[in-house]
Amino acid sequence: MSKNKNEFKDIVDKSTSILSTDDIKENLAKTIEDNTNLDLEQSQQLVEDIADTIELVDKNYKDLKKAKEEGKTRTQWIQSKVDIVVKDLSSDAKDKFVQEIKTSLDTSNNDMLVEVFDETVDLSKKLPNSKYKDLNKKVIIDDFSRQLKDNTVLGAIINEDGKFEIDTKHKEIKAVKEYFEAKLDSDYDKQFKTAVSVATEIAKNKDLLPPSLKDKTPEEISMIVDKGVTSAKVAYKLANGELNAMDAVEYTIDRNTAILNSAIVTATTKYGGVAGGKVGGFIGSIFGPAGTIAGTAIGTVVGKFAGNFVGGLINKGVKKIASVAKSLASSVVSGVKSVARSVGNVVSSAWDSVCSWF
Repeated sequence: MSKNKNEFKDIVDKSTSILSTDDIKENLAKTIEDNTNLDLEQSQQLVEDIADTIELVDKNYKDLKKAKEEGKTRTQWIQSKVDIVVKDLSSDAKDKFVQEIKTSLDTSNNDMLVEVFDETVDLSKKLPNSKYKDLNKKVIIDDFSRQLKDNTVLGAIINEDGKFEIDTKHKEIKAVKEYFEAKLDSDYDKQFKTAVSVATEIAKNKDLLPPSLKDKTPEEISMIVDKGVTSAKVAYKLANGELNAMDAVEYTIDRNTAILNSAIVTATTKYGGVAGGKVGGFIGSIFGPAGTIAGTAIGTVVGKFAGNFVGGLINKGVKKIASVAKSLASSVVSGVKSVARSVGNVVSSAWDSVCSWF
């Protein structure tokens, strides 16, 4: 559906061109109003929801980075964040809540293997004690960290197969190129991700996106976009020598950890509590196959809009990251033969069906 890709490019061009204006949020809202059936007030609220989500992810990542610089581990950081969310809950409610997170991460990874690699392997590990208290807290959060690592690896391998033909018919989008050339986690990153999330919401409204994205909330779309364009930028930075492969993978795991906490906080805030499976559903929407594949597709396509040079480096970078990711994920590679083989021969129609929309 090349028509979808061209329309999506035009929408991205419109949204990101606003980044050079003074009142970015207001102009993004007007762009939504002009290109959808939403009125200005609804458009303004949509921009606020998107911008708040991107800001939250960025804040969480920078907080995690600071914690690590102070000697704390990734596990200690996420445990402190979960503790804040559950501090006023009963013991039973705490146990159910953390089990919901674990189940969602387990399901996301296992579904990814089935839908993308056509493999049925249970990557989940039964916890010896599901009580969220005392020393057992660390065991539970360690399991979350392991699952995020595996999820990052699977995402990197999917990204390895996410090559798109570089579009030479249209000139590069200046704002997109500037995003890739800017430093990681710059203020421009936040603005750019907000604009691309707005473009994705407009594309959703115009029915240009695959069915798997139609029921996503603006917050879910924003986190999916954040994951996707970040992965593309990390690949570019690796290929041009600004990052080494190990740092690229570690950075991506940290970003995913920040997104996990952002998903937990957003879902509990949006739905007014931790009960009812809403948090697990939100996490699965972002880290499961639908969100991961869509994010990778959006990130890769947006990368191509930066021109031939940037697009070529992204393709080189994703291969390097995937190679390192495979070697790091013993729990994945040892259990899934196809992951260790040439990905191009095993990725299922789940990937192709999303790619065809772009």
